[in-house]
Amino acid sequence: MFFTTLRPTFELHLPYPCDVVNRQVQEVLKDSDWSNHCQSFDRYSELHVPKAEIRYWSPHLSLHLDEDSDGTRVLGRFAPRQEVWTLVWFLYLALTFTAFFSSIFVFSIWWLGKSSWMGVVPLLAIAGIVTLHLVSRIGQQWSSDQMIQLRAECDLLFQQIQEDQERFSTSKPLR
Repeated sequence: MFFTTLRPTFELHLPYPCDVVNRQVQEVLKDSDWSNHCQSFDRYSELHVPKAEIRYWSPHLSLHLDEDSDGTRVLGRFAPRQEVWTLVWFLYLALTFTAFFSSIFVFSIWWLGKSSWMGVVPLLAIAGIVTLHLVSRIGQQWSSDQMIQLRAECDLLFQQIQEDQERFSTSKPLR
């Protein structure tokens, strides 16, 4: 897992069928302390930071379960809360839109042999994109402790599932 990526991602492989892992993930999350701050759907789960610990840059961890040739592949991805993520991408989109269309406008004026003060707008928009990216990195570093906490809880979740599977496979049927 690299904290230098915008949305750090990791993979786990479990030697059990995906449907079994999915059912156990949902059961463990429903019955655990996480039930107040997690969501679980068909082959998709989210782990959130407890409400008392939420900061502006607090992440959540999404878990996607997929069939694999050897069992189940779990794809975990950290991301900011949805409202923060939406704001960040809206700003990226607005700045990219501004940079692109103001560049076309400035090029058109230059093509006509004239000059305009609008030449600084694409540069300012690009500077805004770079600044937004740097601010996102700083916010991610501020929340790295919560990312480590979520990853540890994820590891405990799948460790419990593995222990349950091993216990189930070694138990003998009653006669």
